[in-house]
Amino acid sequence: MDHNVCDSMFNSTNATTRYTQTGIDNVTREQYVRMCVNIRRAHGSDVSSIIIVPYALIFLLSVLGNGLVILTLVRHKKMRTITNMYLINLACSDLLLAVFCMPFTLIPMLMQEFVFGPVLCVLIRYAQAVSVGVSCGTLVAISLERFYAICEPLRSRRWQTLTHSYRVIQAIWLTSVAVMIPIAVFNRVIGLKNGKQACREIWPSYLWESLYMVLLDLVLLVIPLFLMAFSYGHVAKELWSGMTISNNDPGSPLSGTVKRLQSAIVRQTLCVSGAGDTSVRYSQTSAECDGQTNFVGGGGGGGGAQLLMHPAYSARVLKNKRRVVKMLCVVVLEYFVCWTPLFLLNSWTVLDYLSARLHFTPLLKSGILLLAYTSSCVHPITYCFMNRRFRQSFADAFRCCFRQGERATNGANTALYSEASQ
Repeated sequence: MDHNVCDSMFNSTNATTRYTQTGIDNVTREQYVRMCVNIRRAHGSDVSSIIIVPYALIFLLSVLGNGLVILTLVRHKKMRTITNMYLINLACSDLLLAVFCMPFTLIPMLMQEFVFGPVLCVLIRYAQAVSVGVSCGTLVAISLERFYAICEPLRSRRWQTLTHSYRVIQAIWLTSVAVMIPIAVFNRVIGLKNGKQACREIWPSYLWESLYMVLLDLVLLVIPLFLMAFSYGHVAKELWSGMTISNNDPGSPLSGTVKRLQSAIVRQTLCVSGAGDTSVRYSQTSAECDGQTNFVGGGGGGGGAQLLMHPAYSARVLKNKRRVVKMLCVVVLEYFVCWTPLFLLNSWTVLDYLSARLHFTPLLKSGILLLAYTSSCVHPITYCFMNRRFRQSFADAFRCCFRQGERATNGANTALYSEASQ
C-alpha cells in the first residue's frame, strides 16, 4: 500500500469504517492509520537525516548568538539598562531552549526511540516547556515596557527601574515553572509494541488534556500575540505620528511646539547612542549625549516635570524611529511565524490524534519543530545585531578574547624558551 493512497483514502471520521477500497478487508480506521504511519515512517527514515544539517546550524547560531549577548551585557556595565536586562533573560531562555530541546529532539527522531531514561524524559520535557514560557513572557514584558516607555513616559517614570525589571523577570520564571508543572507530572517513558521506548504525556483523561492544551494556546500564543500587537501597534502609531508632525511646516508655531514636546518625550525615553542604536534607555544624564541640552516644562498633571530636549536631535530621532518601526514589525511577525504551526500541530494532535498522525509526516513534524527552534537564534539578530552599540560591543569582545589568546600563547612560548635556556 503506497503512502499516497493513505492520503486519499483518509476521509472518514467513523472509527468502524472498513477501508475495502485498498484491497485490505476487515481493517478499522485506527488499524488503517497505524499501517499508514508505519509506511510513512519507513519512507521518511532516510529523508529525516536531511534535518541534521539545519538542526546543527540553528543550534550553533543559537548558542553562539545568545552566548555573545550574555557575554556582552555582562562585560559592559554601561549597557545594563532595563531593556537589556530583559534581553539577557531572553537570551538565557533561548539558550536553554536550544540546549535542552534540539539535541534531545533530534536524536530520538533519528533513532525512532527515546534512549535517555525516565528521569531525563521528565526533566527534558519540563525544561523545554519552561524555556518556551520564559521566552514568551519576556517578549511580552519587552513589548509592554516599550509601550509605557514611548507612549506613557511620564506615568511610568517612577517604576521604570532595574529593581522593577528584576522582579518582573522573577515573576516570569515563577509563573512559567508553575504553569508547566503538569508536563512534568504526566510525562513518562512507555514501552511500545516493537520493543522500543518513547517519552509521552499520559493524562488521566482526555478532557484534562484538552483543557490544558487550550490553556497553553491561550497563555503562549493568543494572549501574547494580542498584547504584542496592541503594544507595538500603539508604539508604531506614536512614532509614525511623530514622523508626520516632523514633516509639517517647520515655520508653523503649533508645529514647532509639538515637535519640541515630542522631541523632549523621545529624548526622555530613547537615548540613542549611535546611528543604529534603538535600545530603550532610562534615567539618562545629559553627559551621555552629545551637544547642548535644554529643558522644557512638563504638563499640568506632572507637577512641573522637566523633560530633556536636544536641539540637534531631530534628524537622528527620525532616522531611528524608522528603524524602531521596522524592528517592532519583525518582532511580532517572527514570533507568530515560528510558533503558530507548532501550537496548531499540538492542538490538532489532541483533538484528533489519528488524523494528525496521518497528515503530519515525521519529516513535516521535524520541520515544524525546527521552525519553532529558529526563534531562539533570530532573537539575538533582531534585538541585538540590528543595534550598532551591540555590534561594537561584540567586536570588542572578540578582540579582547583574541588578545587574551595571544597573551596566553606568548606567555607559554616565553616559558618554554626560559626552560630551554636553562
